[in-house]
Amino acid sequence: MKQKKINYLSGLVLLGFVLSLLPVFYLAGYVHATGDDYHYGAMAHWAWQDTHSLWQTLKASAENTRAFWHGWQGTWFTIFWMGLQPEVFSPNAYWIVPIFMVGINVFCTSVLTRYCMVQKLGLPVEGWIVINTTVLFLTLQFIPSTKSGIFWWNGTAHYIIPYCLAMLAVWCFSRYIDTYRVRFGAGALLCMAALGGSSYLAALFAPMVLVALLIVYGKRRRKSLWLLVSLGAEMAGLAVSVLSPGNSIRGGESFGFSAVRAVETILQSFMQGVQTILQYGKEKPFVYVILILAAVFLWNFYCKMETLEFSFRLPFLMDAFLFCLWCAMFAPGIYAGVEVSGGVPNTIFQVFVLTAMAAVVYTLGWLRVKLGTERARSGWRLWKKWIFVGTALLCLATVGIKKGTLKETTFFNCLSFITSGRADDYKAQMQERMEILLDDSKKDIQLPEMNSDQGPLMHMEIMEDPEAWTNTVMCEFYRKDRVVRVGREH
Repeated sequence: MKQKKINYLSGLVLLGFVLSLLPVFYLAGYVHATGDDYHYGAMAHWAWQDTHSLWQTLKASAENTRAFWHGWQGTWFTIFWMGLQPEVFSPNAYWIVPIFMVGINVFCTSVLTRYCMVQKLGLPVEGWIVINTTVLFLTLQFIPSTKSGIFWWNGTAHYIIPYCLAMLAVWCFSRYIDTYRVRFGAGALLCMAALGGSSYLAALFAPMVLVALLIVYGKRRRKSLWLLVSLGAEMAGLAVSVLSPGNSIRGGESFGFSAVRAVETILQSFMQGVQTILQYGKEKPFVYVILILAAVFLWNFYCKMETLEFSFRLPFLMDAFLFCLWCAMFAPGIYAGVEVSGGVPNTIFQVFVLTAMAAVVYTLGWLRVKLGTERARSGWRLWKKWIFVGTALLCLATVGIKKGTLKETTFFNCLSFITSGRADDYKAQMQERMEILLDDSKKDIQLPEMNSDQGPLMHMEIMEDPEAWTNTVMCEFYRKDRVVRVGREH
C-alpha cells in the first residue's frame, strides 16, 4: 500500500469510529441519575445544597465513603467518586457521564497503545491510529452493557475509571523504566494507590503487568525496582478495602480468605477464559473478524518497514502471559461466589480486546523479524491478493450468517432507541418527574409511571410501594417525606 493510500485508510478508520459514537453523544442530553446514584450521592448533594462549597461537598462524600466502608463494601476510592455523581451539583449535569466515560477511555487507551506501538516497537503513526482505533471501536461498540459502561455514573465510576487508571498505571511503569523520571514514578504511585480502593479486576490487572515488567527489566535497570513502592501503595489500599467490615455484610458470613478456594478460583478462571473465548465467537463473531482485518493491515505495515529495532523475543511466553492476564479478570467474581454486576463483563471484555490485540501485534512482529525483510515482502506480494480475498469472503460470510449481532452494537442500540421515539418519550417523562421532584413545596411525591424499556440507558423504576429501595433512596436524595409511583389516570 502506498503511503497516500495508508493515510486515507487511517483517516477513514478514524472517521468511522467518530461517526459510530454520534448516537452516544446525542443521548448525552437524555441521561439522568437513577437508583444507586441517589443512594451514594445523597450526603454530598445535601452538602452542596446547604453550602455550595466544593470543600464541604468533598468532605460529605468522604464521610459517605466511611459509612459505606463500615456498612456495605470496602472499595473506598470508587465509593468516594460514586458519591459525586453529576446531579449532586445540578439536575441538568448528568450529560457529563457518557462524554467523560468515552473521553477517558479514548485518552488512556491511546496513551498506552501509542507508547507501546510507536515509541517501543517503532511502528508508523498511521499504523498506530488504525490499531488503536480498532481497539477503541471494539471495546465501545461491542461492550456487553452500555448502561454500566457508558451511561450510568455508578457503574462506570466503579469499573471504567479503575480500568482506565490501570492502563495509565502501566504507561507510567513503562515510562519510568525508560526514563527514571520522578513524574512517572509519582504517576504510578498515585494510580496504584487509587486502584487499591477500586474494582478488584483493575486492581489485579496493573500489578500483574508491573511484576512482569520488573522480571524483564529489573535486573538490567535497577532503579525500576523503585516501582515496588507503588505496588506497596496498592497493597496498602487493598488491605484497607479487604478489611472493611461492610464486606462481610455484603458477602455474608462465608466471606474471607481460603487457600483452597484460591486454588480452585485460579483453575476455574482458566476454564472460564476458554469458555468465554468460544462464547465470544458465537455471540460476537465480528470481534474476531475485525481482529483479523487489523492483523492483515498490521502485517502490511510490518512488511513496509525496512527494519524492526524491537526483538520480539519469546512470543509464545508473551501470549501465555496475556492469556493469564485476561483470565485473571474472572478471579474476583469466581472467588466471591456472588452474582456480579454488569460492569464485570464489561471490564473482562475490554481486557480481552486489549490483550488479544497485543498478542496479534507481538506475534506478527516476531514473525516479521523471523522471516526478515526480503522474505516477508516477497511472501506478502505473493499471497496478499489471496489474503485480501479470503478476508473479504470471511467478512461477507459473517455478515450473512450473523448480521443480527450488528444490531446489538452500541451504535445500533442507541440509534434504534433514538429513531423509534423511545428516547424522546423517556426524555419527556423524566422532565416531568424532575419538575415534580425539584418543587420544594411538595414533600409527598407521586410520580406518574413510565415506560419500562429504556434501551441503552440505565433506569431503576420507582415502585408503588413507598418502602421499596428505589423509592427510599430517591426520597432521601431529594429530601422528601414519601415517593410513590402512580398510574397515569391519577
